[in-house]
Amino acid sequence: MKDYLQAYEKNLSGFWNSVDKAYAHVSYNAGHLRGEARLIKNWEAHWLNHSQEQYGNLFENATVMEYGIGGGLLGKLLLTKYNARHYIGVDIAERQLKAAAERLGACCRHKYSMVQVNGSLNQADLKPFRIDVFVSQAVMQHFPSTEYTRNFLGVLSRSRIPYLMLQVRDDKARLQGTSIGHAQLISKEMLETYLRNYEMVWQSKRSKIGYVFYWWHLRS
Repeated sequence: MKDYLQAYEKNLSGFWNSVDKAYAHVSYNAGHLRGEARLIKNWEAHWLNHSQEQYGNLFENATVMEYGIGGGLLGKLLLTKYNARHYIGVDIAERQLKAAAERLGACCRHKYSMVQVNGSLNQADLKPFRIDVFVSQAVMQHFPSTEYTRNFLGVLSRSRIPYLMLQVRDDKARLQGTSIGHAQLISKEMLETYLRNYEMVWQSKRSKIGYVFYWWHLRS
């Protein structure tokens, strides 16, 4: 397993450019899946509705960065329904970025940017933008190592973006009997340790397979 993870970390971009399985709402053999309407309903039930109740429409006229974008479904939703000003899709794989650009080009020209990163996020990827909200859903579980995860969280902590929304598979997933393979399981305590400039303001209930949504606000 150790050798596999080391090889995976060295070739993350290549893996996600060539994987032929279905992840999230994208099937890399068949295009977008039919379950996208259900997925949007799930997002709204689990975190988007809560953000509206707590903050109003946090995305209205906001610049939103999403790390790990699948086919750009969330970007389209935020631009068309939640009136985001600008969406920045960040991914390590060119294939995902091209799929998202095709989707957004049909509805939201001049309102989005695509950024390909080489491995984990770094400060240079954030510098060109004034970001209001950062979102990452069901991505961190695919990180290749704990060190990679810590580096990612450290970059976010230093970014001073006003709001972070992070969905992780937490460290209780194994206790639920969930089949998780080599997934990175991330505890609330780890997030609190490495997001030092942020205060957690809300967390969802844990799903049946160990997913938890966390909202973080920049400390004043």
